[in-house]
This record gives sequence, C-alpha cells and structure tokens, in this order.
Amino acid sequence: MKKIYTLFTILVLTVLLTACGTSTTTEEQDNSNETVSGTTEQTTSPEETENIETDTAQSTTSPEKALEGAITESDSQNYSITVVEGYELTGEEPNKDLLFNKNNDLQSMRIETFSADEITIEEIQENLVSTLQASNESATVTDLKEENLVPTNDSIDNTSAHQIETPEGKVTGFAFEREGMIVKLTVFDTTDSPSLETFVQMAETIKAK
Repeated sequence: MKKIYTLFTILVLTVLLTACGTSTTTEEQDNSNETVSGTTEQTTSPEETENIETDTAQSTTSPEKALEGAITESDSQNYSITVVEGYELTGEEPNKDLLFNKNNDLQSMRIETFSADEITIEEIQENLVSTLQASNESATVTDLKEENLVPTNDSIDNTSAHQIETPEGKVTGFAFEREGMIVKLTVFDTTDSPSLETFVQMAETIKAK
C-alpha cells in the first residue's frame, strides 16, 4: 500500500513540474517574440526615411550641362566667352565686339564691358534703354521677362532685360554685373528663325579673363 502511495505521489509531482516548465517556456517565448517585434518596428524612423529619400533625389540629379563651344577671348576687352559652332566673335570698334551668326549676319550681339569701379550698373541700364529706343523712335521699349531669354547663373547679378520691335525684327538689350565687371549686350534678331535664345546661352558664359 505504501509503495502504491509513493508511486502516486511521484506521478503527481511529475505532472506539476511538467506543467510549470511548460508555462515558463511559453512566457519566455512570448517575451522573446515581443522583443523581436519591438526591435523590428524601430528599424526606420520618419526622419531616417526622409533622409534616405533626400539622398536618393540628390544622387539622381545630374549636373548642369556646360555649353559646348570654343572659349574665345576678346582682343580689345577683358572678357572671354564660349562661342558655339556657326557663330564668330570679331572686333567691331574699340571696346565693342560683335558676335554674329555666320549663316545670317543680320543676327548678331554687340558686347560691351566696363569695370564696376568706373561706372555704375544704373548708368549702364539707363544707357541701354536709350540705345534700344534709338533703334525705333516710334516704338516702346518693354521689359523682357521670359526666363529662358534672359542671361542667368549664380555669378550674374542685377540683370535688366528690355526689348523693342523694329521693321527688321526685335532688338533686345541686357545689362548685368559679374565678378566686378558690368556687361552691356545689344542683340539684333530677325523674325524668321530667331536666334535670341542661343545668344543668351553664350552671354551667360561671359566672364573676366
């Protein structure tokens, strides 16, 4: 009888210990799962996501393409300019150069440069308007606001752009400052196959020697 009782007691204790072990293992697994879940949720914060997107956008942005042409220095003035194929730079008179279309010499750009120590941009802007008005006394000088038709880059400041209609076509004038140099440009264009945008692209490359 005692032997039976002893076996029964051992059996009960074994069942209890097994149950306790299973409960402990289950709790440890649950805690482990919660830890893994919590770690996964914290892998990417909103700020990190934003930074990744910004870096990706910057890496896919291609640099601005340089104008293809020959860098040409003026013989009488202190500047250089990139001249694209089909155009030529020549001296017109002292301190005035002419950049013209070799296929149509009615399309040209007069280039004049000045030292910012000798004259102000306001004086050049006033003179520019007078130059345009002299092209057609019966027409009105207007402001030119199309961005692709105005010289623009990080080194160009205080740009003014004006235009006037003439019987031969539009005459456009620009004045701007760049690195201590003041530039005055007068562009003569034709109504048929205008080249103003090409002249503007070349004008953006004007800089002191």
